Amino acid sequence: MTNMHTDLPKTINEALKILAYNDYFWTDAQNVQKIKIKPHPKDYETVRSLAESQYAWTEKQARLALVILKRYLTKFQAHGMDISKLLDKPEYDDDFRVISFDKVIEKYTDEDNVDKIEMRFPYNKKVIQLIRCMKDTRDLPGMYAMYDGERKKWTFQHSDVTAYYLTLIAVRYDFKFTDDSLLNDYELIKKEIVGHRKPTARLVAGEIVLNDAPESLQEYWDDNLKNKPALTQVDSLKNFNIPTKGINVEAGTTIGHKIAHNDYHKLWIDSKGFSKNDVVKGLIELDCFPLMMPVSGDIHMEDDVKDFWGWLRVFQAHGIDILNDCSWGFDIKEPMYEKDYAKKGNNRVTLLNNNRSQDFFENLFELHQMSKQFKLISDNTKIIFVRNRIPRALIKSKIKPKASLVALGGGYYATGTDNLKRMLENLPKKLYYSDHQPSSWDWHDHIIVKL
Repeated sequence: MTNMHTDLPKTINEALKILAYNDYFWTDAQNVQKIKIKPHPKDYETVRSLAESQYAWTEKQARLALVILKRYLTKFQAHGMDISKLLDKPEYDDDFRVISFDKVIEKYTDEDNVDKIEMRFPYNKKVIQLIRCMKDTRDLPGMYAMYDGERKKWTFQHSDVTAYYLTLIAVRYDFKFTDDSLLNDYELIKKEIVGHRKPTARLVAGEIVLNDAPESLQEYWDDNLKNKPALTQVDSLKNFNIPTKGINVEAGTTIGHKIAHNDYHKLWIDSKGFSKNDVVKGLIELDCFPLMMPVSGDIHMEDDVKDFWGWLRVFQAHGIDILNDCSWGFDIKEPMYEKDYAKKGNNRVTLLNNNRSQDFFENLFELHQMSKQFKLISDNTKIIFVRNRIPRALIKSKIKPKASLVALGGGYYATGTDNLKRMLENLPKKLYYSDHQPSSWDWHDHIIVKL
């Protein structure tokens, strides 16, 4: 065997990523048309799924990865990588993730002194359906329900709605209660249901005042929103399913006024009527940062690159540092002219026709460099670019994005994992910026309203 690599993968995880991200493993080198070989039709999807996993593998996933790699050992050897020693004595990046089969519900207070409810349970379709039904039918505010795929747990902000319905679900499916606090909450809420009235809001002396609000909502409002600008208060009402009808607060921007006084969470901004600058000014006025910007597809076409830089320059014009205040949750492929690609060999690159302009090449290359280097998420992060999955840096951080803006990549919706879609769905605001109106949100089929 010739041309053997000396830098062989050190772990099964590394080997699987090599298999996942190199097309030559999946094509017939003898076939001019590069027809894909599919001796095992589901292998490719399985390999990509394991390679892109956000969490440590379970022991079962690790065994599956090992089986697949043994199946493709001859392919590795044919390309100069003999991984037989690694397969005989497998090593992994992380300890195996252990999935608990306990069903537990617990009320606790987090580090911000906010009451939360945590439900830990192995996958149960019925329970998940009931949770989502509660979220949709009761129109829970954004960020009230979050799912942690690694620990298999749901975390909810404590409210009369969540305490009541989650207790019912837990009793029905034999969850263990860590103490009696939730059961006591349930009994108190049950007594109040008959006389319950939906909360409303009114403007008094330039300040939003709540009427008929549950004690928990009033406390949250007093602690987190009472001292905010009136426009921010109005904008927050939709998160509690409180209509803004009859309330009119002045705003410095048209977009800020329209968003704040709209009862819908999902709004379309017509790019023919509002510029990127208008949008950013409105988002700043409403304090919508950190902001998530899902990217649909690869960024490699001239229009996409120009549009991306258009947004970056507007951010920069409003004091957002595009290097230090922006975080990239994915990599843009390195651009390379065809003439240079022939010299360097196989790389995961975006091939450019030799006639493409140098300006376009440099702009795309700079995006590539930024996407590779700037992945840190801190308290100063303003923009988080995502594609396909939730960035690990975001999972590890305590940052809570306040809105998403779908405006990049030519698509209306973020592609990727259910976890990413669920996170975007749970944000208080979902904004769409394009030249024609999307019809609906592709995951929950919710209507998107024109701003």
